[in-house]
Amino acid sequence: MPSTHALLRPLAIGLMLSSHALHADIETQTVAYQSIPVQFELDATLEAVNQSTVSAQTSGVIQAIHFDINDTVEAGALLVEIVDTQQRAALAQAQANVAKANAMNEDAQILLKRNERLLKQNTLSQGEYDSSVAQAKSATASVKAAQAALSQAQEQLSYTRVTAPYSGIVKARHIELGELVNPGQPLMTGMALQPLRAVANVPQRIVSHVHKAEQIHIEFNAERIPASGVTVFPYADAQHHSVRLRADLPQTHTETLYPGMWTRLVIRSGEREAIVIPHSAVIRRAEMSAVYVIENNQPRLRQIRLGNAQDNGIEVLSGLSINDVYAIDAYEQLAHLAKGE
Repeated sequence: MPSTHALLRPLAIGLMLSSHALHADIETQTVAYQSIPVQFELDATLEAVNQSTVSAQTSGVIQAIHFDINDTVEAGALLVEIVDTQQRAALAQAQANVAKANAMNEDAQILLKRNERLLKQNTLSQGEYDSSVAQAKSATASVKAAQAALSQAQEQLSYTRVTAPYSGIVKARHIELGELVNPGQPLMTGMALQPLRAVANVPQRIVSHVHKAEQIHIEFNAERIPASGVTVFPYADAQHHSVRLRADLPQTHTETLYPGMWTRLVIRSGEREAIVIPHSAVIRRAEMSAVYVIENNQPRLRQIRLGNAQDNGIEVLSGLSINDVYAIDAYEQLAHLAKGE
């Protein structure tokens, strides 16, 4: 590996030869302030928007398990089957009760109509008529109760076939074949690979600057993806005094991203004035950064301190002043100086 002296030798050559006049082919630029965004960068974790544990909603013995850990599942696919003997018996009983209630209700309504005619003919007492009205209402209510019980029995039967609520993968399986399960017992845990969101804990001093999704980008592998939505929790963590923030990723950018990956959130909160120069104007050697400043038509190497990279270059924190003139291509200038041009 070259020593620090070897790395700095080209800069030393540039300093020794800087007495030459500026070469005609070298492009220069005058330092001026530019507006750059004020932004904060935070570590974040990608997580699936849809992730859940499917639980049993009825009792029974596990009859079949159709998927296992890491299997890909489509929405509506049959995951688990539970023995449905009891549920089918309950359904048959509920259907019989509905038929019985309908028959009794039909008789009660016929009796009520007949008693209405008899009451008009003064051959039936008011008390007997009122009794038939009450029986008719009771029979109608019994039909509704039987139908409700039938719906419940049908629903209990449907619970014996557990289906996937969305497309995704199975993360965990909590049951075995032949195991007795009860309502509320976990069966499988899964998650959808799309859509995704980036989750970060934002310091209090920053969260007040977050107002809309356009301010937030998700940075991954040098690519900045604009957030399609943002959710800021309405309370802070009591221990760390930070606020949880969720930034939604557009589904068009989630093909190569997976839940659990690290990423960064870039939050823009305004603009400020700064000196920004092209990357080509900077010579880097080890820990040193420099530019060629043109003074009296002569290039002179000047050390600078750099800040963050921007969309159109890199920020200069110190070493350059407004109206300084510098060479846009520092290595081209260095090559001319090395040739004595």
